[in-house]
Amino acid sequence: MKTNEATIFVFIASIIIGVLISTSINFRKINNMMFLTPAEYQEAYENTSKLNNDISKLSKQYDEYYNKLQSYKNNENNLLSEVNKEIANNEMILGYTDIEGEGVVIELDDGTEEAQGEVIDPNDWWAKTVHDNDVVNVINDLKIAGAEAISINGQRLTDRSNILCWGVFIELDGVKIPAPFNIKAIGDKEKIFSYMIADGGYLSFLKIRGINLNIYKEDKVQILGNDKKTMYSYMKEIKEK
Repeated sequence: MKTNEATIFVFIASIIIGVLISTSINFRKINNMMFLTPAEYQEAYENTSKLNNDISKLSKQYDEYYNKLQSYKNNENNLLSEVNKEIANNEMILGYTDIEGEGVVIELDDGTEEAQGEVIDPNDWWAKTVHDNDVVNVINDLKIAGAEAISINGQRLTDRSNILCWGVFIELDGVKIPAPFNIKAIGDKEKIFSYMIADGGYLSFLKIRGINLNIYKEDKVQILGNDKKTMYSYMKEIKEK
């Protein structure tokens, strides 16, 4: 009898526990605590994993884009710096800026005049006078010797400069320049000096003619920029099709 009562008691207890378990699963809130069904828990777990993966990907993308942005900023600064250097270099080459450097200075002047009252041979007078072609030949020798910049009496030469004879003057780019002529050239001073004083050079020819000339090596030669900007109206870039 007691065995049967125990069996019935266990059976009833099992039913009550089963009801309680089912009740706790079905109800979503007990004593202010939220419970999830197994399916809801699995779904929440999967969503959390997905969000964590998305956050990780977004973090990596942020780092990648941030690094790219910094790279672009640095490249922009470098590019701007390179452009400014290129502009400054072109300005120097075109002769628009003041420059300095080692080089040589050449002084040219007409030969000594004959004594007063003495008859002067016209051919001798012509030979002892510095002409425009003399200046041009000296300039050409300087360029061949490697001069990077040249000026005559402070007037900067450019790639479009022209020298003309104008009576007792020479005319450089519309500016009349009288003798004596002070020619400055920036470049390798040793190389230029050696080239210019060599036998057979144009300076040696001028000496034979009686032209007064001197040439000096200088550690610092200063040449002012030419303020006459060159305008190009007809040249156009050929653009590839």
